[in-house]
Amino acid sequence: MRVKSWQIGIGLICMLLAMLVIWQFRTQEQMRKWLPSSNVDELATLLKSQEDTQKRLESEILTLRNQLHNYDRDSELERMRAVAGLTALEGPGVEVLLDDKKDIAHDEEPIFFIVHYDQLEGVVNELFAAGAEALEINGERVVTTTGFSCVGTTILVDTKRMAPPYIIRAIGDPQTLENAILIRGGYVEQQILQWGLEFQVKRVENQKIHAYRGSLNFDYARVVGGGQ
Repeated sequence: MRVKSWQIGIGLICMLLAMLVIWQFRTQEQMRKWLPSSNVDELATLLKSQEDTQKRLESEILTLRNQLHNYDRDSELERMRAVAGLTALEGPGVEVLLDDKKDIAHDEEPIFFIVHYDQLEGVVNELFAAGAEALEINGERVVTTTGFSCVGTTILVDTKRMAPPYIIRAIGDPQTLENAILIRGGYVEQQILQWGLEFQVKRVENQKIHAYRGSLNFDYARVVGGGQ
């Protein structure tokens, strides 16, 4: 198992604290032994040595504590980047294939048997509602600001043009995601399968979700004072 930096830092702090306690104990023992026979100069030298060592150990402990604070801050920053979709992630989950109906009868209107943007968005919402922690469509990361729309029969995810088949990869508990998406009477059964659209879902042990490559700039929204 890989040892993390913050674990090393805590270990070093504990070690230095132990050294400080042991040093003080030994010095006190030495003072007790030497007190009857030692002169004032010897005791002063011993006390000065103890004070110098204590200051050095306390300085090292303070340095390590500051390093741990930086590790915590960096760890929180990395977590927030992952939540925002700015970091590539990997893990177990499901892979969903959504595609237009293949065999359309001559008397059927094709427009009813192709995947529409709201159907794609509906499947994505079902996965997020089931606990998906990260999701992408045809390699494009879906984040909180992602919008779904269409131009004619072309689906747009943000401003990215999508073409079928639509491969949706989601990270989360594979069984939970699969069960939620296939629940009887649910969105997929009513809005996807009843129109004859091609739909497949499979569990995967590990898959990579790409980082979001779009813009997350805020032109009008501002952070409230104190961040609360």
